[in-house]
Amino acid sequence: MIAEPKREILLGPLLRAGLRRSWEARDHFLRLAIVPLAALLGILVPLQQVMLEAMAKAQPNQMPEDGGAMPLIALLAIAYAATLAVFSVNWLRQLTLGMEAAPGIGLALSGRHFRFFLLFLATSIGSGFVAVILMLVLAGFGMPGVMAALLASLLIWAALVVRLSPGWIGIALDAPMPLKTAWKRTAGQGFKLLIALIAVEVPLMVVEHLVETVFATTLLIQYAPLTFTLITAALQLIGIAVQLAILVTAFPYFLRETV
Repeated sequence: MIAEPKREILLGPLLRAGLRRSWEARDHFLRLAIVPLAALLGILVPLQQVMLEAMAKAQPNQMPEDGGAMPLIALLAIAYAATLAVFSVNWLRQLTLGMEAAPGIGLALSGRHFRFFLLFLATSIGSGFVAVILMLVLAGFGMPGVMAALLASLLIWAALVVRLSPGWIGIALDAPMPLKTAWKRTAGQGFKLLIALIAVEVPLMVVEHLVETVFATTLLIQYAPLTFTLITAALQLIGIAVQLAILVTAFPYFLRETV
């Protein structure tokens, strides 16, 4: 069979279309983000507390015999991933199929949410495994080595997301595309998609830093910690929503090939 020639993705128009798509669906974002935002607040508050206690009790070069707080941290991390998966599937369906495909506040869960969550978890575990290996290799460089390992694993995770994005979207739409096919069809376009996601993430990181600075300098972070966590979680969901809108905008580029 003869494949249609690939259409090149233009970064500027892609970003503008993704932002416009997100803005036009802002009312639906509020509708679908209510429950995930509440869930994230319920997860992040104990997660932050547990991690602070774990770091305070940590002994250099020594692991707790019972694993310490790691089992609870892992459980909360899985709940966090599940929450993001539910929101992502509902948001993708809203952007592509309309309100009837993601009714109410997004509590009509099904197998597509579970399949999306499994792929999300597998991708995260895989990149986490790479991070551990890189940390062991770069341990001799101290903290710079650890940060380099974390950054590398994060970029690997993001690269997997963009290269497999047609597969992720296909799961949400009940029109699964084999991951091998998704990987093949995004070849040559993955870097542009990655840059587009980074172009959304960097400004949000700046905003988060500014919010943290304001809360720290005004001591609000002590008197209103839940508000700070709520704002942080909301910014995370906004970033995910815009990034998914960008991937949805690029999705048709990967459907025209016949092989």
